[in-house]
Amino acid sequence: MKRVAPGRTTSRAKGAKAAAPRAKLPLSLAPQLATLVEAPPRGPGWSYEVKFDGYRLLTRIDGDDVRLFTRNGNNWTSRMKALHEEIARLGFDAAWLDGEIVVLDEHGNPSFQLLQNAFDSSKTRDIVYFVFDAPFFEGRDLRQLPLKERRAILARAFEAIDSDLVRLSRGFDADGPSLLASACKRGLEGIIGKRADAPYTSSRSPSWIKLKCTKRQEFVIVGFTDPKASRSGFGSLLLGLHEKDGTLRYAGNVGTGFDNRQLDSLKAKLAALQTQAMPFAEKPKGVKAHWVKPRLVAEVSFGEWTSDGRIRHPVFQCLRSDKDSAAITREKPLEAKAKGAAPSVVRGVKVSHGEREIDKASGATKLDLVRYYDAVAETMLPHLAHRPLALVRAPSGIAGQLFFQKHVDTLRIAGIRQLGGRDQPPMLELSTAAAIVAAAQMNVIEFHTSNSTMKALAKPDRVIFDLDPGEGVSWKKVVEATGLTREMLDLLGLENFLKTSGGKGLHIVVPLTPKDDYDTVKEFSRAVVAHLASTLPRLFVAKSGGSNRLGRVFVDWIRNGRGATTAAAFSARARPGLGVSVPLAWSELEKIESGHQWNIFNLHERIARQRSDPWKDYAGTRQSLAKAAKKLRA
Repeated sequence: MKRVAPGRTTSRAKGAKAAAPRAKLPLSLAPQLATLVEAPPRGPGWSYEVKFDGYRLLTRIDGDDVRLFTRNGNNWTSRMKALHEEIARLGFDAAWLDGEIVVLDEHGNPSFQLLQNAFDSSKTRDIVYFVFDAPFFEGRDLRQLPLKERRAILARAFEAIDSDLVRLSRGFDADGPSLLASACKRGLEGIIGKRADAPYTSSRSPSWIKLKCTKRQEFVIVGFTDPKASRSGFGSLLLGLHEKDGTLRYAGNVGTGFDNRQLDSLKAKLAALQTQAMPFAEKPKGVKAHWVKPRLVAEVSFGEWTSDGRIRHPVFQCLRSDKDSAAITREKPLEAKAKGAAPSVVRGVKVSHGEREIDKASGATKLDLVRYYDAVAETMLPHLAHRPLALVRAPSGIAGQLFFQKHVDTLRIAGIRQLGGRDQPPMLELSTAAAIVAAAQMNVIEFHTSNSTMKALAKPDRVIFDLDPGEGVSWKKVVEATGLTREMLDLLGLENFLKTSGGKGLHIVVPLTPKDDYDTVKEFSRAVVAHLASTLPRLFVAKSGGSNRLGRVFVDWIRNGRGATTAAAFSARARPGLGVSVPLAWSELEKIESGHQWNIFNLHERIARQRSDPWKDYAGTRQSLAKAAKKLRA
């Protein structure tokens, strides 16, 4: 194996950093996550690193203000004083560093047990921080630079650093299979592969992959059994995983891998969480246990999965306090398809050219998009069914030519009908979850819907206010404008619902009983926006166009006209990163960070954590514009 030589990167680093835009350091940053795969990819273009057996750590450096965060955004600065002091001593300015903290054993290998012992005993001076990326550095946003250029910038910075606690993670020029075999022989957990030309994206992305030496993943601890014979603490831990709908299912027990100290320590934690409530949606047969609230996360290695979804030969590895129990699902590796292999089949649909990249920013392939729509199809269907539909297709990916289609001509997509007659233009209608997947196979990325249904085409059953920020508008201003728009709608007595656009802004949706015609509804929305713009002209503008919106938010009321459509809930957007339009609760407004915070790779984590639909009252809302329009004119 040949180590990447940092000394050769100086000129490349200078040019790359100069090309990156200057940017204000964000207060928070979500990390890029790796996708589990079955085998290393073939061909060039990949860089490899050791898969550390530790905790992910992101470091925000703003002058003398240095803060250390876990992958979930928890501030651990006070827990690692020595590391905090060492990073501050290095003299970096205005940066976000991404890496992994570990404790090394006598052979120089990362030991998660030693790391846990360090935190349990509050003796964290031996913690080592391996830095492998820099999304922001020296006041510049490096996220859109290729990985090889971000690494060059880091390598140059670390040339002058001599620290035992803060080190640059080594990159290797080697083929994946050989490197994986070497890592497994050394007793390491595995390796991480990264596409050298890919940008940094705050999501789980196929441009970062993880390859493990053994099957190993996190499980939710849902109960424990009594100890037998002379054993203390407990007998075994009952393990669970979340399904797509958020329910817990039984995944088996683990009763080995504990020492006496762990048995006693874990038993104390379990006792504090004991409950009479059985956490599974369906109680597993023949299982007797003491139930606990599903808060703790255990990392477990095992031999294989059984046909009924349980693990065989499990061994406890550690507790993971850096992982959210609500987001723990079964890790399923991507299929490693050989050249010429048969196409994947998703929901009965053959996916052709699934390996083709459709978005360079995230590394997403056509198959990734199809699988996303398969996962959300049932949830998305009520937002599409029985409405005139428009499709945005990208046969060459989002960087190529996009086609906006309200009718399909000679194109035929199973489950999508074209309706029309003499008195109206042809319209598309979709009525099955399988049709969503079939459309994605035909390169459809965006699904847009009309404001009326097929039952009453001339009578809209919703009003949409699309908050579209102009150049120079901060996200804080978008949130403020959204809150003020909501306040006005509340004063008018109209129930309203919030969702991200999947792009730059947010959507407020007002459901209606279909009584008024399009002209009436459009005029009402125009009057609302005109009132906002006249009352708060520094924040709002009622006219479209880039020059009008400079530094202000345009609340797009034009979308309420006849024939207009809007990106539906759960639709991906044909923009870098493949953001998704996501329904929100109003209580989330102040917490979200952008209109594209969720994308096709990370939305499943939000869905897994949800306990209820934030739009559960939408379908049952009955209201008209008559009283609201009267108040607006008063």
